[in-house]
Amino acid sequence: MDSIFNRIKARFARSGVGRTLKYIVFVVFFERCGVFVNNEFILDPSSVAAEPTTKDGFTLETLTSMEQLSSSDVEFLNIYGELEAFDNRFTRRQTCLIVRARNGDLAGACWYGPLQPDDSSRDGMIDHCFTRHEYRGNGLYPWALRFIASSTTGKGTEGFSKLFIECSAFNYSSAAGIRKAGFVPSASALMIGNLRVFKW
Repeated sequence: MDSIFNRIKARFARSGVGRTLKYIVFVVFFERCGVFVNNEFILDPSSVAAEPTTKDGFTLETLTSMEQLSSSDVEFLNIYGELEAFDNRFTRRQTCLIVRARNGDLAGACWYGPLQPDDSSRDGMIDHCFTRHEYRGNGLYPWALRFIASSTTGKGTEGFSKLFIECSAFNYSSAAGIRKAGFVPSASALMIGNLRVFKW
């Protein structure tokens, strides 16, 4: 309960009364019951440009298996509670873009792959991104998203024809990073667990 209270306090300080009340109703109550409202974004093709693989103090690494993770990565993911999720996603043949800090820390990660395993339209989806708390505020999230976009949808990449990403309708900071990376809103969806009930 303490963590929920702290989340509400932080949201209030950042977003004011109106957005905090929506957060309490939809995120704290409904998400506890397994009901989510997600916003879907699609990449604006005109915003795609080659993105550098280095940023002051950081580099990007594309991983396709657990064997490519360092022992310190595995230790961090185990403490962070992500180790099993990483293994499962690699098993499903998803690709992980790692943001690596100069000191070797895994500073963030974004997963991407086909929207559906047998998707003939070649649509792609970015999902399950995170930035390690101590590295937030460096613009790593939009940088990683732009890199994925430029390396999977640009000319000559033989990648995705369309690229999507979703986030909670009340995760304003994530939505801001997504927009900064060149994605535009395309739809909203009501989810119950992993089941999409309807979309508008």
